Order: sequence, then C-alpha cells, then structure tokens
Amino acid sequence: MKKTILAANWKMYLNEDTSIDFVKKMNSNRESFSKSEVILFPSHTCISQVQDNIDIENIKLGMQDCDINTKGAYTGAVSIHSLSGIDFCIVGHSERRLLYNESDESVKNKLETVINSNVGAILCVGETKEQKNDNNTFNVIDAQLNILPKDTINGLTIAYEPVWSIGSGDLPSNEYIEDVLSYIKNKLKSLYSDEIVEKINLLYGGSVDKDSVNRLLEVELIDGFLIGSASADFESFKAIAEKLS
Repeated sequence: MKKTILAANWKMYLNEDTSIDFVKKMNSNRESFSKSEVILFPSHTCISQVQDNIDIENIKLGMQDCDINTKGAYTGAVSIHSLSGIDFCIVGHSERRLLYNESDESVKNKLETVINSNVGAILCVGETKEQKNDNNTFNVIDAQLNILPKDTINGLTIAYEPVWSIGSGDLPSNEYIEDVLSYIKNKLKSLYSDEIVEKINLLYGGSVDKDSVNRLLEVELIDGFLIGSASADFESFKAIAEKLS
C-alpha cells in the first residue's frame, strides 16, 4: 500500500538550531512517521544540518525554491546544483508567484531546470479568492498546467493549493477539492499516457493541520499533503503523521 506523502514546507519558520532540534525529536519519535513518506523542506542554509542529524531511513529532503540558472554570476541566487542530497524542489508556490512576481513563464523555466537536474519537482497550482469568486478556478489551473513539458516529467508531483486557504483556516469542502483534483487528473491524462499519469502524485495544501487532516483523508484523489506552518511545529506535525496510522 502506497504511503501518504507529508511534505513539510518550513518556509522561514525554523533556523539552524530549531531545525536540528526538530529532526532530533523526529529521531526519538520515529514510529510516529512510519506510516507516511516524509519530505522535509528546510531553509537552504539549514539543509546540510538536517542531513547530518536526521536518523530515520527514507526521509527525503527538498529545496523550497531554486534559481532558473544552475551556474554563473547571479548574486544571491541558489542553484539546484549547489546543494547535495536533494530529492525534491518546490516550483511555483503561490508565495513565489504573489510576492516575487513569478509568472507562468518563469515557473516553466524553473520547472525545466529542476526536471533536467533529475530532481523531483513539486509544481504548485491554485486559484486566488477573487479567481474562485469569478468562477475561474479551472481556467487558472489549466493555464498553470499548460507549462508542463510534453515529454520528460520523471518525478513530477502536483500540489493543489487554493491560495485563499493557505494559512487562513478557510478550508474548501471535500467536494470542491475532489472536483479540482479530478480536473487536474483529466488534464494530465490529456497530456500523457495513463501509465505516466499514475506515477504523478497529487498533493493538497492549504490550512492542513491535525484538526483538518481526518476530513481531508476522505478525499480519494489526495496522495498526500504539502503542509506549511503546521509542519514547522513538531507536536503539530507529529499529530498529523499519527492520524495516518
């Protein structure tokens, strides 16, 4: 049976010391995480410390973002090749789109960089409150998925994150999530073979916490969760993981 994915996007909530403390607590509570496939996304500066201190098999690590370029004179940028032992990279997160003005075109270029580097890409898609209210959810997601390459997509994961739900506690109904994930699945089937589509995991993100996860687990198409602030608090993240057992 496939394990539920728990992707922990720590954003800028944890520093070096608190990241190390977090993974040491995981080590002491490893049984709590045995029913899930955990992917940790520390800050870039904390990845090596997390690698050195984690002592649980099959815990994967990822970058929260990377630069389009892999090498060169790009002050302040972080290349996907500059960090070793990386399994995944988040691409197109709504905070990157909204706060750093990343367009679908720049997300496309970044996605190609990640895929060409043989790193698993977690592509984030989702609509704003205004787009939802204007009944444009499917149009927005369609445009966000149109950047997908037509051939090589090894290791691709799609994370549906309704922007209006992230950190707000405003959780969509299960029916709403199911409709959107069904649309994503059908869009993928229009681009790729059934065999390829079956290998693409679908995550949900947006107000995922220990109180909402039971209800969300009822959505059949959800393969796992991309979790923000709730994943940066150890007891909260542990409680979510224990709901899967």
